[in-house]
Amino acid sequence: MANFTFNGFSVHYEDIGSGEALLLLNGIFMSCDSWIGFIPALSKNNRLLLLDFVDQGKSDKASTDYDISMQADLIEAFLNELGLETVNLAGVSYGGQVAIIFAASRPERVKKLFLANTTSYTSKWLLDIGKSWIYSFESYDSHQFFKTCIPVVYSPKYYESHYEWALEREAAFGLLFTPAIYDAFGRLTRSAECYDERDKLAKITAPSFVVSSTYDFITPSFQQRELAEMIPNAVLVNIEDAGHASMYEKPDVFTDLLLGFINT
Repeated sequence: MANFTFNGFSVHYEDIGSGEALLLLNGIFMSCDSWIGFIPALSKNNRLLLLDFVDQGKSDKASTDYDISMQADLIEAFLNELGLETVNLAGVSYGGQVAIIFAASRPERVKKLFLANTTSYTSKWLLDIGKSWIYSFESYDSHQFFKTCIPVVYSPKYYESHYEWALEREAAFGLLFTPAIYDAFGRLTRSAECYDERDKLAKITAPSFVVSSTYDFITPSFQQRELAEMIPNAVLVNIEDAGHASMYEKPDVFTDLLLGFINT
């Protein structure tokens, strides 16, 4: 657990284990703590690097809006801080978008690229989902936030079978989330509104693995199919019966796919 400075921001990261370096990039509502259940498996034979973007977790919060490409600049500064020329890069959702930007603009620094439930551009569908989220953030109401943003992240079957857990999470958000956190969610969401890397995907040279899931209502599976078709030599795998948060619904499958790809 440590911090480094990037553009005046104190950025939190964790460096665990040894071996091939694997950097995990978070979705919007995630932080380093979101990976706690995965740490034992992912750090057993790898140097596992976790990072909170600006406006996430224990990293500093911004005071103004920014473009998502700033987070890719942060990745470069982070690797320089650790003295790493290259890294295996894995991104989930928003973190996948940052990973795509980084891999397309600095292809020489990425050994392998793992992208889960993400997309190469912000579609009108995703843009309007994001706007609905922003309306909920601006209410500073944990119940409105939860009911607007969280159910669609999961598959219907998973949400139904874990409903008591969902209610507990909703209550916890009411205690934990402050206006500053909701404002940070808003900046993160707005930062990706103009995101579009489709004309840059051909610049990615790292072996790439793209994960979709059947019930992803945020970044539908056809977008991962398009993504895999446009990245040279990319492989596409679909996780059955999972939603956008496939890593939580099918953690063993997600872990096996990630480690199998990175360490083979």
